[in-house]
Amino acid sequence: MSGVRVRALGPTGEVVHEQPLGHGVDPARLLGEAGLTPRWSGAHRGDDGDLVLDFAVPETVLPGEVALPYQRPAAYAVVVAEPVQGLRCLLLTSFTDDPAGRWGLPGGGIDPGEDPAVAVVREVWEETGQRVHIDDPLLVSSGHWTGRSRAGRLEDFHAVRLVYRATCPHPAPTVVHDVGGSTEEAEWVPLDLLGGRTLVAWTRPVLEQAGL
Repeated sequence: MSGVRVRALGPTGEVVHEQPLGHGVDPARLLGEAGLTPRWSGAHRGDDGDLVLDFAVPETVLPGEVALPYQRPAAYAVVVAEPVQGLRCLLLTSFTDDPAGRWGLPGGGIDPGEDPAVAVVREVWEETGQRVHIDDPLLVSSGHWTGRSRAGRLEDFHAVRLVYRATCPHPAPTVVHDVGGSTEEAEWVPLDLLGGRTLVAWTRPVLEQAGL
């Protein structure tokens, strides 16, 4: 099942803001709350299957406002196991701040001075309750956009994602330990049911690279 995203395009066609659109939410109001002045531009189907609603935003910042550069390195894991005998599953998480109900890989921000492999083991435990071992690096994924943070700051945001293959020797029922964080829930999803899940856009190419 595909999701719906709303996207704001600046005067030269650059993407200045993008986020999932929840059911029944007015996309123009959503962009207005992000400090933008939207004008309907059209719609298209994204590479990930999502319906993308495009709005032109001729004025992307408030008077005197400057986008603050912000880079966030993070580490994620592709974890496949058999929590139920004979049923191969992928470990996924959903997010508290995503009204579209999309799913993604477990992982998150790397603390200052923290080894990325250590970070991903920690994050997987916090978000899913699973103990994993890192196998090898899979790929590096990057995203860059200008938009509003959850706190309302206008940020020139650069996401750098280090993705690893990982093994879970003893898969168990999932539990979110990081209560109050960005993880809504975690789940072992059978591989043959992945097509029915709405995934974060950058996750699809990662799973293809992993052969899933």
